Amino acid sequence: MNIEQLNANYGIADKVKFVESQGNFPLIKINNEHAEATISVYAGQVLSFKPVGQVEDLMFLSSQAYYQTGKAIKGGTPICWPWFGPDPEGKGRASHGFVRDRLWQVRDVVSTQDGATQVTMGLVDTSETRAIWNYSFDFSVMITVGKVLKITLVTRNTGSESFAITQALHTYFKIGDINQVTVLGLENKAYIDKVDRGQQKTSLGRLLSLESAIAFI
Repeated sequence: MNIEQLNANYGIADKVKFVESQGNFPLIKINNEHAEATISVYAGQVLSFKPVGQVEDLMFLSSQAYYQTGKAIKGGTPICWPWFGPDPEGKGRASHGFVRDRLWQVRDVVSTQDGATQVTMGLVDTSETRAIWNYSFDFSVMITVGKVLKITLVTRNTGSESFAITQALHTYFKIGDINQVTVLGLENKAYIDKVDRGQQKTSLGRLLSLESAIAFI
């Protein structure tokens, strides 16, 4: 669909508008009573989220972000699927799967009773995706822009053959000082420290510092 068709089918007056990005990809601009947000239909990812009353955007978007077919956008909430990290089968396929560098389908845009905006986008298998990962699937993301940002990923196996996946939201947060950031609730969890040659470690204590690049198992 072009921008005019997307606005006609899914636009919401004074709340949701479709515009073109630098690479002519559709962007969804949301401005409701709770927050402002920008969502890219290419890659199905949130690029910006700023609650009402918040001075700074909570998402980081690189000034060198790509808006180009085949390139992942550097910022926001890239989706890693059907695998996170290196190709699990060692076939030389791209890290983090293939959904973050292709155009998604807009499936629904609605306003909820509490004034939030809910956007649903999806991908299904094609001959191109099957050449990379030979399975039938329906993969969707539901993004709710309200007082908080909520992102839900749903995978459906539409074929007869079972498959295994790993997935992640590889989120870029805008922060002032990395040394002042900690994550709660991950004590005694196994993780891989990419800064320390991919060593597997166990987090200790109540707080985990984000001084290292980590992936939890």
